[in-house]
Amino acid sequence: MNYLLKTRLGWCGIVFDGNVVKEIVLPSPDKKRIVARLKERRYISGKQPEQTPLTKRFLKTLSRYFNGEKVDFGNPARYISGLTRQGNFTKAVYKALMTIPYGQVRTYQWVAKRVGNPGASRAVGNALARNSLPVIIPCHRVIKSDGSLGNFSAIGGTELKEKLLKMEGVR
Repeated sequence: MNYLLKTRLGWCGIVFDGNVVKEIVLPSPDKKRIVARLKERRYISGKQPEQTPLTKRFLKTLSRYFNGEKVDFGNPARYISGLTRQGNFTKAVYKALMTIPYGQVRTYQWVAKRVGNPGASRAVGNALARNSLPVIIPCHRVIKSDGSLGNFSAIGGTELKEKLLKMEGVR
C-alpha cells in the first residue's frame, strides 16, 4: 500500500506492507517527482488504499514531524528488523543512527566508531544512501567531520537535508 502525504515541505511518499512501514520518500514540492520515484520502485498501485488504525497513526505522526514537532516513531527495533535485505554492518549503522537525538548531529566517523569500524566512514555513507526509512532512521543527522553537510541522496539533496536539520533546530 502506498500513500501520498502533503506536508509543509511538499509531498511525501509512504509505502506500507500491511502495517509495517517499508519505505519513505522524503518530501518534494513536486508531487510528480514523488509519484515517479514510487513508480520507479514499483510501489504505485493507483488510488490510495483505506487506512488502517496503525497506518493512520503513523501518517499522523509523520505529518506532525514535518510540521516541526519532535515525535516518537515507536520501537526502533521494529523498523530495523523489517530491513531483511540489509547486511549486519548496515543494520548496525542504522541502529547507531537511531541513537542520535532529535535536533543533534553526529559525523560519519562517529557512526563508524560506534559500529566498531573506525575506518569505515565511507561505508557508513554508502549505507546511509540505501536508507529506505529516512526520518525514522535519521540519516539527515549525519554530517562530515569538517561540519559540512555531506551528501544526501533524497530528492532535494543537501538542500532538503539542511531544511530538515533547521526544522529540528540544528544551526
